[in-house]
Parts: sequence; structure tokens; C-alpha cells
Amino acid sequence: MISEGNTKKYLKYAIGEIILVVIGILIALQINNWNSEKNRKKAEKVIIEQLIEDLKKSQVELKEVRESREEQAKASAKVCHAFFKNDVPNDSIYKYMRIPLGTAVYSPTLGTARSIINSGNLTLIRSNDLKIKITAYVETVEYKLKDIDRYEETYFRNGQLLLKEAVQFTNLVPKAYLFHQTKGSDTLKTDELRAIPYVIEKVPFETDLEEIFQNYSVFSAYNSLLVAHRNSAFKYREILKITNELLNTLEEN
Repeated sequence: MISEGNTKKYLKYAIGEIILVVIGILIALQINNWNSEKNRKKAEKVIIEQLIEDLKKSQVELKEVRESREEQAKASAKVCHAFFKNDVPNDSIYKYMRIPLGTAVYSPTLGTARSIINSGNLTLIRSNDLKIKITAYVETVEYKLKDIDRYEETYFRNGQLLLKEAVQFTNLVPKAYLFHQTKGSDTLKTDELRAIPYVIEKVPFETDLEEIFQNYSVFSAYNSLLVAHRNSAFKYREILKITNELLNTLEEN
């Protein structure tokens, strides 16, 4: 074409070819971007659905553990209050003395949140605000769980040790209960591997309620148990609050 003097026509043709190639590349890139964005949205949806499922499970369990700890704290307080009354409490106090003795640290379900943070999949979530909230949630929960562990070690264990030194197990249940639970069962069960036999002839190491409620170690024990359960209940309440907030954000997303 050049040799025939058609330089202008050749340039137009070449430019047209280049434009067509560029358009083809741009279309291919756009299609690829659409596919990538479609896949990202799918992955983001799965992640958010998993997070919502985890948080809903944690929501229910956190309510239960918070209520349980509050009941244990209230029972501990009731025992402590009995020390400040003129009258010696009756046998109904045994129930409140036993309630604070058990404990179990609960950890919310953080598997999905930790996984997307550690794997780098947090980038699949488009909203920067949501990314920040998910990361902050995990960090805050872990920090508060460390506080709860500290309450367990510092106060709950101390309360247990003080109570163990001051009062025997058999002092924390009414004598009538110990005798009642074994009645008629001696022929059906064995004592070989039990510290407390099924047939009880007497209650050992017996201490009456009046003596128990004059014992400062017992008061200190229940005061420690009160602090442990009350503070843990506060922390679980805080964890529940931020769990509800993140759950609402995810469901609105």
C-alpha cells in the first residue's frame, strides 16, 4: 500500500487494527474483572454467613454463661450477708453455699473470624469499616477472656482453697440429705472406689452453722468467690454486647 502511495489509507487501517486489539483487550479485562468480583462477592457472602452463624451461637451461649455467673455471684453474696445477721441461717443456706463452687471458662466461637484474619481472606470483605470491626472484635474478646482467666486464678482458686481448709464437704449439705440419698441403696451400689460411702452412720468432721458463720476464712472464701463470679459476669456481659453489635452490623451488610 505504501509503494502505491496509499500511506494515508495504510495508517488508517493500522490504527483501526490497533483500536480493535485494544478494545478486545479491554473487554477481556472487563470480563475478567466481572468474574473476579463475582467470585469475591460469593466468597464474601460465605464468610459473612459463617460469621453470623458463629456469632448467633456465641450469643445464646454467652447469655447462658453470664446468667449462670450472675446467679453464682448472687449466691455468694447471700452467704456473705448471712455473716452480718443476728440469727444463724437455717439449712436453706446450704443451697447457696454450694452454687458458687463450680466454674468453667467459656470462649465464644471465634474460628471463622480468626481463620479469615490469619489466612489473609479478610481482604475478600469490601467494607474497610467491617474489616476493622471484625479484627477489633477478636482482639477485644481475647483480651477480656484473659481477664476472666485472671479472675479464675486469683479469686476463684483462692476461694476454693480457703473454703477447703475451713469447711469439709459434708458441712455444705444438710445432714438429712446425706442420710436420705443412701437410704435403701446399700445393696445396689458399691463403696470400693468412693470416699463417701453409700451407707452413712454419722456425719464426720461435723460443724454446725453457727460455727461456720463465725469463721472468717469462710467469709473470705465466699467473698473471693463473689468477686470471681461477679467480675466474670461483667466481662461476659461486655463480650455479649460487642457480639450483638457485630452481629447487627453483619446482618445489615
